[in-house]
Amino acid sequence: MSRTRNAVWFGILLLTAPLCPAHAAESVAADTAWPLYGGTFSEERFSPLTRINKENVGQLGLAWSFNDFVVRGRTHRGNEASAIVVAGVMYFSGPWSVVYAVDAKTGKLLWKYDPGVDGQWARRTCCDVVNRGVAVWKGLVYVASVDGFLIALDASTGREKWRADTFVDRVSMNYASTGAPRIAGHNVVIGNGGAEMGARGYVSAYDLQSGRLAWRFFTVPGDPAKGPDESPDITLARKTWSTQSRWDLGGGGTAWDSMVYDPTLNLLYIGVGNGCPHPGWIRSPGGGDNLFLASIVAVEADTGRMKWYYQTTPGDSWDYTATQNIVLADLNLEGGIRKVLMQAPKNGFFYVLDRVTGKLISAEKYTTVTWADSVDPQSGRPRIASQADYSQTRKVIWPSQAGGHGWMPMSYSLQTHLVYIPVMETPMVFGSVPAAGVKFRSGANNEGDQVAFVVGPVDPALLRGQPQPVMQNRLEAWDPVSQKVAWSSKPMPIWSGGALSTAGGLVFQGSSDGAFVAYDAASGEVLKRIETGTAIMAGPISYEIDGTQYVAVLANFGGAMTAIGYLPGTAPAKYQNNERLLVFRVGGAAVPLPPVRTALTRFPLPAAISNDAEVLKRGEEVFERCAACHGFRGRLNGYPDLWNLPPEAHQNFEAIVLKGAYQYAGMPSFDDVLSAQDVRAVHAFIVADSIQLRKEDHR
Repeated sequence: MSRTRNAVWFGILLLTAPLCPAHAAESVAADTAWPLYGGTFSEERFSPLTRINKENVGQLGLAWSFNDFVVRGRTHRGNEASAIVVAGVMYFSGPWSVVYAVDAKTGKLLWKYDPGVDGQWARRTCCDVVNRGVAVWKGLVYVASVDGFLIALDASTGREKWRADTFVDRVSMNYASTGAPRIAGHNVVIGNGGAEMGARGYVSAYDLQSGRLAWRFFTVPGDPAKGPDESPDITLARKTWSTQSRWDLGGGGTAWDSMVYDPTLNLLYIGVGNGCPHPGWIRSPGGGDNLFLASIVAVEADTGRMKWYYQTTPGDSWDYTATQNIVLADLNLEGGIRKVLMQAPKNGFFYVLDRVTGKLISAEKYTTVTWADSVDPQSGRPRIASQADYSQTRKVIWPSQAGGHGWMPMSYSLQTHLVYIPVMETPMVFGSVPAAGVKFRSGANNEGDQVAFVVGPVDPALLRGQPQPVMQNRLEAWDPVSQKVAWSSKPMPIWSGGALSTAGGLVFQGSSDGAFVAYDAASGEVLKRIETGTAIMAGPISYEIDGTQYVAVLANFGGAMTAIGYLPGTAPAKYQNNERLLVFRVGGAAVPLPPVRTALTRFPLPAAISNDAEVLKRGEEVFERCAACHGFRGRLNGYPDLWNLPPEAHQNFEAIVLKGAYQYAGMPSFDDVLSAQDVRAVHAFIVADSIQLRKEDHR
């Protein structure tokens, strides 16, 4: 590691170190921290530590674990955060935006902060009430609650210092916040989610100390009938939208994950998401690129004014967000060292951009891609293939809406100069719906398409000469200079975790089958595999205290995959799916496995509520709203099984669904979209089908 990089790490540590607890002063000198979301402002997710290395990683074991994530009786949810370590204290967030501070050496809980999110807000999230992390700066911890508040906490006590409402509309749009705040100059910045639900994207910046709004950058135009454009940047973007655009659905473009700050250039790079509705022909009849959807936008950190933009997927109709993690680096390219920005967004191309100007340097496929043939090096635009158009007929298209790379962070090694990408390989059947049928629904998806993962035999007419579908993950080592694969891991179950590279010559990644694996960073050889029994999606981190290096990762399945169910081969299909934080060191112990799932106790069923065919048909139609979270016929997922409810749930079914009797636990009320008649119908359908299912099981 260069002297310059050593100085950068030490400077960050001093700036972020909290004043308390009492042992902090000793720890500043004794530990090497992980002070920012991606390690440094460049977010390489590379650790300069070497005490865990290729020679001794075979002795890696559990140092300690933290399991106290249950909040007020709520159901278990996904763990997606990356922890931060400053002055011997580890700060991390869990489901429902709860923040924890623990002793990074022992795991002892120092404090816990619960923002008190209303369970009703679970309806506003496309992908679970998860949280991807906190920011820590000069004695304050910042977290974005899922219901849209940016909150500053005292790092030593967890007491709330200030709270800012980041949502511009809490009534007619479906906003949620699941991303980690970022430090950018004098401000802390946060985006939001909701593009699948109906929202207009933006990023807000707040003064670090006072919480005062400094600026707001909207990522797509708003309804012109509601007022003038907020900035010349939005006026520029509006030219790329149809005048008949569906402003009632917000346009999308939410910046729900990656934002990276360059202190030298004082620029904030924002990854912008997909449109709403998904199909461009419904969202913006007549076409258009629809800026700044699926774009990387560079803005001045002090003012929020745009410096440049680059759109990865013009007119995006496939949910190909550019919200995946962005890495800043200095690459040795033809002509010398270039300041670059690197991203592997959902669309399957790996981009290297000049981060000063936004000019495209290179873009090549890092996974199977059939929606576009290539990216034109001069214009920077994709050469879109005929297979991409599903406006008239259903098509199988690679990648799926999950992307070639999801939110799970990639890592760039300053040692090997390779990027380690958690690649997802799976296509999706895309189909459109009639435009007239797309209407805003509060607390519901408003995507405008019909899609499905390919999990069985496929009609050859749909494939049209494409590769046979698979559904898997790989860890891929990518050379960003030559734009080629250096090595690739064996396949693993889809939705596996983020990556961490280290100066010890290692790459760490957890997977959805519960394995935590250490690879040789240069060759891809598996050097250590630890079975944890808990699916891992989050990105690992590493830090050192008193001469001992640790590797930590948060674990538990959830997020977008909860609605799909636990697929065969994933850990939750075998073991109980509870939140955990696992911390490893050389010489550690074996990881205790969670309890194995046993046959569930079958609660007695009530008598059939109705045998009327029309009532049961209506109940099945209504159930489509429930299936996204609860699954069908007890398919494993993170929510209660409606086919095996306890008697008290049947007795109070209407109160639960309409009046929010279980709202505190995360089951919101649906009285705004369902009638009492609807609820009785869906209850009748569930009971009738439960009776039928048990008859089938006894054959």
